[in-house]
Amino acid sequence: MKLRLYPIRGSQGTRADTMTLLHHPAFQSLFLPLLLGLGLALGLRSAGARWAALAPAVALLLALAAWPGFDWPAASRVQVLPWLALGGTAAALLALTLRVPGTHPWAGRQGLWAALLMLAAGGGLAAWGAFGGSLLLAQLGAMLASVSMAAAWQAWRYRVGSWAGWLPLALFAAGLAVCLALLPAASPGGPEGDDPYYTPSWK
Repeated sequence: MKLRLYPIRGSQGTRADTMTLLHHPAFQSLFLPLLLGLGLALGLRSAGARWAALAPAVALLLALAAWPGFDWPAASRVQVLPWLALGGTAAALLALTLRVPGTHPWAGRQGLWAALLMLAAGGGLAAWGAFGGSLLLAQLGAMLASVSMAAAWQAWRYRVGSWAGWLPLALFAAGLAVCLALLPAASPGGPEGDDPYYTPSWK
């Protein structure tokens, strides 16, 4: 969807501008996950470092709920990805509740290094999707990179991070890599709708 600029014509024009911006791919895959990640990092800070480590995973879930959404039954590998992130977050939440090993916050800058590695992985997956012929997968990779950017700030500022907190993002990244590896080759010079995964028919 293209970002359109409308002339100012009262409240109706303002609403049109806002709706167009909210549905723009750049906002959905870059700015929304980043804003959610930063907001949750601040909001969960009072709950302690153990629970604050879940901020990146919850931010990714909320961004995926806004776009492309959770479809059930999942009719394709790509439609499984949001559920994979949800399952990983549920497992991490259970682990935190039961205080199993791996839920204790990391010491030092381990969380920052993990966030930077996930940021590089998300950027690489986004580039792979863009050059591989799937805008949808490229946007999902950009989502992962944006959430990881917020997590890097959180880890640098508050030294937050744990194995449990990074499990959902690692599962999502692994699933995205599998989808990219199995992506059908796009037809050279084909029409704009050649992406086999892009919405609304992303099966």
